[in-house]
Amino acid sequence: MAQGVLGPIGTIIAEQSRTAFSVQGAGARAMGLGGAFIALSDDATAVSFNPAGLAQMVKPEVCLVGRGLNRDVAFQDVQTIAGNRTSLVDDSLITTTRFDPLLLAGTFPLRVGGRTLALQLSLQRLFPLGEGDARDMVERPQDGTPPMKLHQSIDQTGQIDLYSFALAYELSQRILLGFSVNYWRGASALSSTSSNTTGDTTSYVHFEQNSRLEGANYNLGVLWRWPTWSLGITRRTAFHADYTYNAALSSSTHGNMTTPDSTTGLHWPSTNGIGLAFHPTENWLVAMDLTHTSWSETRYMSNRGGLDGVNFFNMNRAGGTADATQFHTGVERLFLLASGNLIPLRLGYSREPQPVSDPITADQRVIQGLSLGTGIKRRSYTFDVAYRYGWDSRRASQFLDVDQILSNAHSKSIGKETLTEHRLDMSFIAQFERGPVQDFLHYLFVGE
Repeated sequence: MAQGVLGPIGTIIAEQSRTAFSVQGAGARAMGLGGAFIALSDDATAVSFNPAGLAQMVKPEVCLVGRGLNRDVAFQDVQTIAGNRTSLVDDSLITTTRFDPLLLAGTFPLRVGGRTLALQLSLQRLFPLGEGDARDMVERPQDGTPPMKLHQSIDQTGQIDLYSFALAYELSQRILLGFSVNYWRGASALSSTSSNTTGDTTSYVHFEQNSRLEGANYNLGVLWRWPTWSLGITRRTAFHADYTYNAALSSSTHGNMTTPDSTTGLHWPSTNGIGLAFHPTENWLVAMDLTHTSWSETRYMSNRGGLDGVNFFNMNRAGGTADATQFHTGVERLFLLASGNLIPLRLGYSREPQPVSDPITADQRVIQGLSLGTGIKRRSYTFDVAYRYGWDSRRASQFLDVDQILSNAHSKSIGKETLTEHRLDMSFIAQFERGPVQDFLHYLFVGE
């Protein structure tokens, strides 16, 4: 019985908590360009795109990046089919609204051998995982039997953060090299309740899962610069993480089940990226990126036969989790005001497939986005802001009533899933004179 119940529950946990995974950098300028920044990476946010770009820094920089997000996921025209019985389900909406600090970084460029050597310490929130909402629906059988009232709620908190030390060097005027050492640390808590009521009878299922992740990897980057164009190549290496979790399930029909703290291995895949930037004139910029993540390789490594080799995103050993090749492109126009301040205008487009393919319809979630950005650069201070509208539509299945959740989905509910996102990214960068900082580092590491 436990295996039959925990199989669907594991799938639901994966569907509810692992749906917004796009490996990307943090920065409002980049967001305004649709996320295309691998071949630019010319400010303190470079560590999250291409660490080689840090060698372009002339002065020490401190940056802070934050994001506000509103996401709606609507389900429409849903039908539940169980044998020869068809039921219609009310439309429903799940809404997530939150604000997250995305990046805090300090960069310190030095002159070594007549070339720039840049050091950076940073903290990036790579995957914000907080969300919470509830929805109420009515399932109406077409054979005239009484309707069923459905209720579902989800509450999730947590994130996956990167603590990074980066180093970049200006190998020549044309070629920059960089790498970062990243310590991954994440934790999340998920609580979800589903219930259905027919007449005076109510059934329910409630499950919770707490998890922690720790691991380390490297980011490698190269930047090749020419007067009017530049090429960037990056690689986030794959790594094996320690993944600790516990779970609890209670229901009106199966009682209570719990799993104590268990630690297993988790293989996290590599991400490879390439970017191209072109300056047709001094005030115009066109950029585009391609990145690829092999999400199908994100699997548990365990001495428990039931978990070893299972994919992290769909809890399935037989495949079904799609790899993702993301595309980002954008254009920038600079305006120099009489006051000496610099005002940019940016437009961008992005296409970001997610590691989520529906187990029944096989449709993959693919979020497309249009972005608009601007900002101001005044002396040693830069403020950028970018807005992105994202969308996706696909045929998707759902686990709605308790019988579906607690069984191997003998019935299925399928409808249209429509996702819309509103993002607002903000970046603040402050530059400082290099002399005092370089003197301090010299004293710290070399002495008098």
